[in-house]
Amino acid sequence: MNATLTNNIKHLLMALVAQGVRDFVVSPGSRTTPIALLLAELAHNDANIRITIDVDERSAGFFALGLAKTKSWPVVLLATSGTATANYFPAVAEAKIAHVPLIVLTTDRPQELQNIGAAQTIDQVKMYGTHAKDFAQITLQDEGANVTEYIDYHVQQLVNIAATAPAGVVQINLPLRKPLMPDLGEVWPSVTKHNILASARTPKANNVEEFVTLMKTGKVMLLAGPTEGRMDTKAVLMRDLAELLKVPVLADVLSSVRPNKWAINGIDALLEADVVTEDLVPDVVFRFGGTPVSARVSSWLKQNNVTLVQVGEEAVGHDYTRYAKLTLNCDEETLLEAMQTLGDRSDENPFGNAWLQVKATLNNTVANAEFSEATLPVALQALPYGAEIFIANSMPIRDMDNYFVPRNPVRAFANRGANGIDGTVSSAFGMAMSGNPAYLLTGDLTLFHDMNGLMLAQQTGRPMTIIVVNNNGGGIFSFLPQAAAKDYFEPMFGTPLNLSIEKIAALYDAEYVEITSKEQLAQTVSVPADKLKIVEIKSDRDKNVGDHRQLIDQIKAAFND
Repeated sequence: MNATLTNNIKHLLMALVAQGVRDFVVSPGSRTTPIALLLAELAHNDANIRITIDVDERSAGFFALGLAKTKSWPVVLLATSGTATANYFPAVAEAKIAHVPLIVLTTDRPQELQNIGAAQTIDQVKMYGTHAKDFAQITLQDEGANVTEYIDYHVQQLVNIAATAPAGVVQINLPLRKPLMPDLGEVWPSVTKHNILASARTPKANNVEEFVTLMKTGKVMLLAGPTEGRMDTKAVLMRDLAELLKVPVLADVLSSVRPNKWAINGIDALLEADVVTEDLVPDVVFRFGGTPVSARVSSWLKQNNVTLVQVGEEAVGHDYTRYAKLTLNCDEETLLEAMQTLGDRSDENPFGNAWLQVKATLNNTVANAEFSEATLPVALQALPYGAEIFIANSMPIRDMDNYFVPRNPVRAFANRGANGIDGTVSSAFGMAMSGNPAYLLTGDLTLFHDMNGLMLAQQTGRPMTIIVVNNNGGGIFSFLPQAAAKDYFEPMFGTPLNLSIEKIAALYDAEYVEITSKEQLAQTVSVPADKLKIVEIKSDRDKNVGDHRQLIDQIKAAFND
């Protein structure tokens, strides 16, 4: 009935699979009919193909984002025509800035229905603008061998455009004309794989030798920002290099370099407490990864005129401080591997040892402080081996960056591209598709923004423990200047919602636990959940401000003793 449409859709899907795409996230709608049905047939025939249905497109976009972030390979989104496709936009914007590979298939109305008042029809051509790395429009109902060959070839190229550093988003718009029913149950075609070799930029040998010599003799630090791409490999290489050369690493919570002897946490708190003395200022810092969570560290380096070397294929043009003295446009893994081949550091490193003492003083102080929002990360040190935790923006990510030092290897994720709070729950479930013990740390407002994402617990069957800090509103605003506007602050910025977290848990058939102590929280998170579990920690926004200030005072006192 629809032989040409069926054949070309099959070639589209097989071209995606030929380049290693295995995950498809579908938000069903009428215009997706032929692609969705053939995709379902493909998954029925191939156990390696995984389809997740998420009827809320905004949630689906962030779910795919979390999944692609964890896999470091493109995930496909499929939406019906009209505003459904626009609901992917927030996730597309985040993916663009955070360098996450996505392939967005937007089904569309045919040309004869454009701009004449047809329902469910908007302009979808290049609808994500500069947020997408590339765009293609493919008319799947055009006949001819050249059309099919073009689909085989170009779609494979688009997958690699999405995956190549800096990774990002590709939109493929697919105008479809009725009738939309494909021919099911027929033989699937084979697609020739186009081998596309990524050419990683290799650092020059003299640069590598120069850097290693510097690390063996000077006051040098590594700054490990949020890791993009193959997280495990980079984290291990950086840990090994730090140990080999006895170099301290300012390790962002999203770098996955923690735990490690030389990984220094809490730089933001240390700078706020004004305990980083002149002898702790490095001469040179090598910065890897994305923009650090700490807002103070870049200013500190700039104020002290520290030589900053920015490393990575994603690094070019991404120093918002406009301070980096040198940008090394090369593959981070290649550089880290090359530096390890030039031998270790046989002598002691007084500069590194001084930072180890700072780390010990900071973490002992926080460990002995009373339980609060600020010290909550201490209890999360009990996360089990191989766990993955998604961290919401605003206060949770800041506290975790300062005070989270896991006892076991743990991967930490967050949506730090645009730093928004929308879609956090959905991204966490995307992370959970890895099958590792999954956790989400969030506030009540961020949870509310993406309550629809909780339905993914049923859609995916993945268990997760969600720790909700419920301070009845936007806690971070209490730390900002607008908190002084007492007459207007609560409705405009505090935004109390008076949510019952226990009732939300009941709505989504989740286990509910209220936590009141550090020991109780540590015990709870030490055992992975076997279903959706929501853990509530009740807090007070005003008290939270005082608790944070008191902790900084305690840190300052510890260093002055």
